[in-house]
Amino acid sequence: MALRFTKKTIIILVSAAVVLVGGGVAATAVVMNQSEPEAETKAIPRVGTKVEFPERPVVVPATNVARAGIDGWTLAERTVVGAVLPEVGNAADGAVSLRVDAPADDADIVAASAPVALVPSTEYTLTASVRVLAEYEQDSGIRLTAGGDQFELPELNAEWQTVEFPFATSSEVGDGTIGIVLSGAVRGFGIDNISISADGGGNLIGNGSFEQVSAPRGILNDSLIVTNTSAVLAVSAAEGEVAWTATSSSGGEPITGSSVVSGPVAALPLEGVPQGHYAVSVRDSSGFEASTNVAVIDSDTFYVEQDSRFGVGAHVEKEPFVGTGTMAAALGFAEVRNDITWERNEKSRGVYAWEDNYVREFARMHVNGVKLLGIVAYGNELYGSKRSPSNEEAIQAYGAYAKAIADTFDVVGLEILNEYNHRDNGTSCGHSPACYVEIAQAARDHVSAAYPDLPLVTGSTALYDSEWFVGFWQAGGMAVTDVVSYHPYEGWIDRNADLIAGTVQQSYADMQEHTGETRPVWVSEMGFPTHYDGVGILEQGEMLVRNETLAFANGVEKYFWYDLVNDKPDPAAGEANFGLYENSPRANVVARAPKPGAFAQALMIAQLGGKDHAATESDETTQVEVFGSDSDATRVAWAPGGETQRAFPSDSALTVTHLSGHTEVLETVDGNVTITLSGSPVFISSPVEASAD
Repeated sequence: MALRFTKKTIIILVSAAVVLVGGGVAATAVVMNQSEPEAETKAIPRVGTKVEFPERPVVVPATNVARAGIDGWTLAERTVVGAVLPEVGNAADGAVSLRVDAPADDADIVAASAPVALVPSTEYTLTASVRVLAEYEQDSGIRLTAGGDQFELPELNAEWQTVEFPFATSSEVGDGTIGIVLSGAVRGFGIDNISISADGGGNLIGNGSFEQVSAPRGILNDSLIVTNTSAVLAVSAAEGEVAWTATSSSGGEPITGSSVVSGPVAALPLEGVPQGHYAVSVRDSSGFEASTNVAVIDSDTFYVEQDSRFGVGAHVEKEPFVGTGTMAAALGFAEVRNDITWERNEKSRGVYAWEDNYVREFARMHVNGVKLLGIVAYGNELYGSKRSPSNEEAIQAYGAYAKAIADTFDVVGLEILNEYNHRDNGTSCGHSPACYVEIAQAARDHVSAAYPDLPLVTGSTALYDSEWFVGFWQAGGMAVTDVVSYHPYEGWIDRNADLIAGTVQQSYADMQEHTGETRPVWVSEMGFPTHYDGVGILEQGEMLVRNETLAFANGVEKYFWYDLVNDKPDPAAGEANFGLYENSPRANVVARAPKPGAFAQALMIAQLGGKDHAATESDETTQVEVFGSDSDATRVAWAPGGETQRAFPSDSALTVTHLSGHTEVLETVDGNVTITLSGSPVFISSPVEASAD
């Protein structure tokens, strides 16, 4: 893939010292030279004058990151910054640059640093090549620090620009560091060729071009969910030609290619691989091989935009869920639901000592822009039963524990227990809705005064248990409820994803009938497993899209798929195969392989693009749900009874995207576009018009 890009040089002169909060000074930016060479002669601007050029979109190159270390540099932990990793593909120099990706709006965090020996009272120049993976210029979200000074970067786009910062050390400055520091949210910041030198001297920063990388051999992608601007394998392989093959899980002829690689980490572009889910294998010049699955999503960005309607269940207490925040965000999930088990975190009365797995993984979720729906689970033997709080002291302690969770973690809601209507809790209350109201009331009493806008999520029932909910509403449940939740596995039991529509309608009807009002509904757990008695590996994606679509179409506010990762490696193990990712990485691969269901989920989030449900256009043989409006609408359509044709009124062609990833444009005939529908959903939208140069 040949890409043209213009390198720019920007010299930053310290023409005025601006005192920053927290110490140091910031250099003011003066643009001295841009877009070289110029087609025509331009007058040289005076120092202090910023030359304005009309903004134009630039090509975002195909790049990706490797889960590897960079020699001589300290990179922020994954619990502090989303990702600070070596980047391959279109480096400013050599094969590797450094990528910083931090979706959370955190600031003043050192993403990367390296030692540099600065001499007091000496003039230096800090130089670096920088960019942001975006078509248009935007704030980088990064500043550089050295010698006690702070240097703000100009707005950047996907073209490499060279910035220069002249600075002088004070009489007391000695050995120090060069720092790459967050100023806020960062998406796709790249830096290369970073140097500090005195007049006539060499670079004082070791490995300033990031070429020296420590990595195991194999496929090193941090995530195997890629987009059309990140369809690159980061590989560590023997120097020479590396051949690859990609075979769609939906069938068809394999796609093949090769690249010549060198160095410890290199880019292997998947040129000619369209949107879809693939089994990918690579083989280097020594005969070394590695294989895994890759999901390719068409997107305007190098990542799938997160959608707050979509969440996923996790079990961060278990080893397969290490990196939950990264894996969830890669698919476009904005929220994760997880137990926060009481007895794990309060082992002495009133003392909360948070288990390391929770602290680590919830922090990693936060830095990836993923919020937590925390299940306040279950009882604690310090106060009686470990299965459920069952006396006044235990109930009040449970409420206090709920507030402690809100005090500690980045939560989007607190869910009161889990499947209380179903679990044997060994208490005199049993499954009584009236007892559940008392527990939820204690949580409200402790939490809501401090966090009035934090939703308390009640119900969390196994299936939609209409009888239990009627008892809950009659016992005063509405007063303790901000959001209603349940797990409508009726659809899984009957292998019918479309049953959820009636379930959601019934839940709203029960609320209205017995309380005269309603609350928002979150489906906090639902899924279809791919084990021996489950659904097929491709069918999981079909069920997912149909179930989620009808949930939103019938008034569900949030939907949490169960589960993020397979709980066990055995593909035939009972309930262990609800996941969207495989249980563990394959040999010579660092990231877990996505199942076809993961591709379907990311595809759906990308296709809907944040658009709300607007209308239902179903008929006797087809289900059609509309998200968005007018020419921006996206329809999700299928035929529950089997293949049939449906005519869609349209004055122009329509784009149909299948769950295989294949996209086709169908022309209008006499004011209609006729589409063949089946049980596998498709996404229907207007064609994207090519932008003018």
